[in-house]
Amino acid sequence: MKKSKNSFKLVFSNFETKIISLFVLLLIVSVIIFSFKYKKHVDCDTSDFYIVAENYSVGEVIEFHNETPNATNWKWDFGDGSPRETKNHVLHKYTEPGIYTITLVINGFCLKEKKIQIKDHGEIIDRTKLPVIIAPKIAAVGQKVNFTYKYYTNETFSWEWSFGETGQIDNTNEFPNYSFRTPGPKTVTLIVNGEYKFKTSKIIYIKPRPAFKKESEMMLEEGYTYEKPVEAFYKPKGNPKPDASDKILKTIPTRSRERHISEFAPDISENQFELLLHQVANQTKEKEDFSKYICGNYQIPVIKNGDQVISFEEFCKRIKGKEIKIESFRLTKDNLNCIDGFSITYKVKGLIGWTED
Repeated sequence: MKKSKNSFKLVFSNFETKIISLFVLLLIVSVIIFSFKYKKHVDCDTSDFYIVAENYSVGEVIEFHNETPNATNWKWDFGDGSPRETKNHVLHKYTEPGIYTITLVINGFCLKEKKIQIKDHGEIIDRTKLPVIIAPKIAAVGQKVNFTYKYYTNETFSWEWSFGETGQIDNTNEFPNYSFRTPGPKTVTLIVNGEYKFKTSKIIYIKPRPAFKKESEMMLEEGYTYEKPVEAFYKPKGNPKPDASDKILKTIPTRSRERHISEFAPDISENQFELLLHQVANQTKEKEDFSKYICGNYQIPVIKNGDQVISFEEFCKRIKGKEIKIESFRLTKDNLNCIDGFSITYKVKGLIGWTED
């Protein structure tokens, strides 16, 4: 009887060991399969495609890019009845003007769509004849902003200024000033000599009026009393000693920051710019890669998520090393085709999902 019990325990023990071994084996196989599938997973929320075009016109070769991680197959439909393409980077040419819906299916299940408008060949504008508005890029509500301009000829006799708040002509002086009443991006337009085809524009970012006065202003209003008599702050009598740095500075060559009116920055579309921003986030590009498009000015204003204005340099630092999802994007350019600011709405991926940065 005792021997029978021992045999039963031995069989049960062997059976239990086999069950545990089988369970461990299944667990390992499941982990391997899950890891393989996760590695090949395509995040449809972040997948997107980019369109590269200069004029979106009939006969122009337009580029379409998709850089979705882990994507293995693509199906492009350009909305014009042409054969579908099956590569991640394709070229296409439209033969008729109109609005087309581009559809991309990634890995058979991620569907992305965008609409583009293809224009007919229109009149080519001589951009050297466009006025160049000269004004600060950022101002505050209530601040008086002075406006001037450059034009290809000195023979001017009429000026039509609109400052983007009334929807009509606001001033007809040659060099006006204006105080903005509301915050946000404002499109300032100018027409010289009634030549409407040479209408030019510039975006100015208006910050809200400061809620509190500066400490220095408050002290002046309250009557600040110095700890020392005013005479103690007077400069000493006699001629000032020469500053040794003046001599050094005179030997340093300087170069004018003025750009000739015909020196235009190279074209870049909003989709191309978005692609570069993603590469900054992935740490494969730096702010210097944008230099030729922003004309070397890394301090152009960026309106981030609709309520914060920071410099482009600071924006690049903020997105570096993060996974970003751009929801809306708008570039603004000056008359030399230099990008002078943009607004962007985006989110970053964290441990609990997508959140605003």
